[in-house]
Amino acid sequence: MSVYPPEIVERPKDVAVRSGGIAAFYCRARGEPTPQLSWRKNGRKVSPQSPRYLVIPQPSMSVLRIDSAKAGKDDAKYECVAENGVGDAVVASATLSIYPGT
Repeated sequence: MSVYPPEIVERPKDVAVRSGGIAAFYCRARGEPTPQLSWRKNGRKVSPQSPRYLVIPQPSMSVLRIDSAKAGKDDAKYECVAENGVGDAVVASATLSIYPGT
């Protein structure tokens, strides 16, 4: 059985949303065994307990959805981290920008 380290094949893209809007980041990885994906905001793990942050895990893919994005609070650098115990974890990052609502 072959074993190979994680590789991020779909990186999250920078997102800009209006204050109060919904932002979503997508990340896809491959490796053997299948990598576990997690999200960090400014270097700290995103808590799945936060009511406005929703992490939607799927096989080898993960979506981070932020409801009612708040300026000054949610505008940050978000990182998708893929790890499977083979080699080092790999990280891809994207930035969320929030502009004032009308």
